[in-house]
Amino acid sequence: MLKSASKVTINTGNVLNLIDIKKKAGQNVTEELSESIKLTLSEWGTQNGHALPNGSNANTSTQANLVLLSTDSKTVLNITRPHDDVQNKMAEEERKNLKIGVKIFINEDSTADLRECLDSVFSALRTEHIESVILSYNPDILHRDDGKDENHKTAFTKASPISLGSNVARISSNEMEADNEADARKCEAILPGIKILWAVLEDYVKEGRVLQLGVADVGGGCLRKLHAWARVKPAIAQINLASCCVVPPALHAFCKANDVQLLTHADPPDLLTVAAIKAVSEAGCETLDWCARYQVHIKCRGVLALKGYVCKATIDNKK
Repeated sequence: MLKSASKVTINTGNVLNLIDIKKKAGQNVTEELSESIKLTLSEWGTQNGHALPNGSNANTSTQANLVLLSTDSKTVLNITRPHDDVQNKMAEEERKNLKIGVKIFINEDSTADLRECLDSVFSALRTEHIESVILSYNPDILHRDDGKDENHKTAFTKASPISLGSNVARISSNEMEADNEADARKCEAILPGIKILWAVLEDYVKEGRVLQLGVADVGGGCLRKLHAWARVKPAIAQINLASCCVVPPALHAFCKANDVQLLTHADPPDLLTVAAIKAVSEAGCETLDWCARYQVHIKCRGVLALKGYVCKATIDNKK
């Protein structure tokens, strides 16, 4: 086993061509990420000379440990699927016809981690720019005592726009700026960290490497504060309708008034924590430091050409 702490980056490649994942219809986001990581570890281990048996997840721990044992503890091990088709898919269309969207899941306000995450996506896709990046910042403290069922499913299985009707205009200015008490407390907890990370994302926009920024799971009042503070204004706001039946009026109104695209999503706030328990902990890793999901669409046809994850894990040397 490794003698000291180390890191591992895991690039799942295009998960749309993973037969094992396709067979599991209706799986949630956590299950998809966990299975993608396990399959990537298994394929990488086989490619590097480890006789890894085919079979159930019961063998995952042994397989992954074999992969990690031969690693220099002072370096970061990069694990990719050996027979991935990302580059082939990217080459099938001219870059101008492709739209790349990235959502970054991160629980710490580490600028180094955020830069590493984004640079890993650029490297995985071999692209010079990304059309949109959405930041999902969820410090562990927000959901440490969350008793929600991790297998909870919602009808919103992918990001979709919310209709912003004319009735928004009837919402008062006070309602536009107000959040409920829970949202206000959450904003107080996450806004300082979001600002730290947002400043990094703004640098990528300034350099022309990212064209559009968005943020996930903030209330209307919090979005308003971020919008007023930021040099690069958020153009996308994502909300998880699994946790609320009605779009908060403040958020609804603000997006309408400021031309912010309001989307729904089905990503759990504790995605990194649960996925780590389900997948990387079995591989001798302790936590997922960050994870990025990239999706590449063909613009004119709206077809999803490829989808994948890039994650970073910390190795647990106590195991």
